[in-house]
Amino acid sequence: MNSLTLIFTFFIVAAFTNATPSLVSRSQLQMNQYSMLNHTQQQINETELVRGSGSCNYKIDIKTSCSSPEHTTDTIDIIIGDANGNQIISSPDPSMRGSSLKRCTTNPFDLVQANCIGKICSMFFVRFGTDGWIPESATLYNDGYPPITFNFNYLIPFGVPSGIYNCNK
Repeated sequence: MNSLTLIFTFFIVAAFTNATPSLVSRSQLQMNQYSMLNHTQQQINETELVRGSGSCNYKIDIKTSCSSPEHTTDTIDIIIGDANGNQIISSPDPSMRGSSLKRCTTNPFDLVQANCIGKICSMFFVRFGTDGWIPESATLYNDGYPPITFNFNYLIPFGVPSGIYNCNK
């Protein structure tokens, strides 16, 4: 009886949403996500090649939370962006990796001669590793704009961008 109710409900939902019922396997979804990420990275690379509007210096002070593990081997990538969708994606130099992301410390990071973008209004981290790094805050210094601080204080998930978007066009 429950199976019949479930099938009947499925067909009603499909009829009202004009959806075509289909079965999609987990591997197909993962391949589609991978293709979408690949396409997005390609668009970012092409945008950076086309834009190339000079170079600017950016400085980021990253404070690691006191709730973070004492020592970590995690590494991070940083994504900053403006309200027009322009982004800079960067990996910190080796001195910013692993052991320098210690609990309760602040580490400076320079994005020297990166492409110039507008006023920064978003910041994301991508974490790689198993220790569970937790940033408390990040203050970004951008030529020609006042410093902006992003407050995190939560565990950055593994391998996916996680951060703050405060952009209003």
